[in-house]
Amino acid sequence: DALDRVLPQAPESEPIREKLTHFENSPITGIHLWFDRQITDLDHAVLLDRTIQWMFHKSKLQPMRIESPSPAASGSYIELVVSSSKTLIDKSRAEIVELALAEVREFFPAAREAVLVKSTVIKEVNATYSPRPGIDAHRPAAATLWPRVFLAGDWTATGWPATMEGAIRSGYLAAEALARAAGFKDQHFLSPDLPAAGFMRLFS
Repeated sequence: DALDRVLPQAPESEPIREKLTHFENSPITGIHLWFDRQITDLDHAVLLDRTIQWMFHKSKLQPMRIESPSPAASGSYIELVVSSSKTLIDKSRAEIVELALAEVREFFPAAREAVLVKSTVIKEVNATYSPRPGIDAHRPAAATLWPRVFLAGDWTATGWPATMEGAIRSGYLAAEALARAAGFKDQHFLSPDLPAAGFMRLFS
């Protein structure tokens, strides 16, 4: 949406505008929970076949940076992440926290006796784009028809999905395109992909 607003009303803009019509936004929801005690020794976990997908134990991952609202120094602060959280967008904060608590207590038995001290729900409605079939054909390259305009973002043609790593990759590709436009033909910033190892070699 932001790119569409800044593009000039000129024929050169139409190819990019046409590509943008194929994109659909996808939300991400973050649920932050503080407990009065430790609920797990794990730093992070994947919750399979549930609404909640990821658990990050923030009080273990960043113990010196976390200020817990709990009077107990040994409390747990966890962040739960739900990608493509379309089913949560219309739910209230209380409904989302209730759902999250039920699933956390299912996976981490110690949470069943823990007291929830504080909770926060953050909905990023336009967090990323939806990776629908065929969308890669519409992801624009870094270089544009304007010699001094370059595109970057996880939604551009990076070869990777909409991830933080994909966003970084897009920045490198944009820098390479800019360098080529400035006459530096052999300037490379993008690192080669790591070779597949172990079981993943079967898919490469």
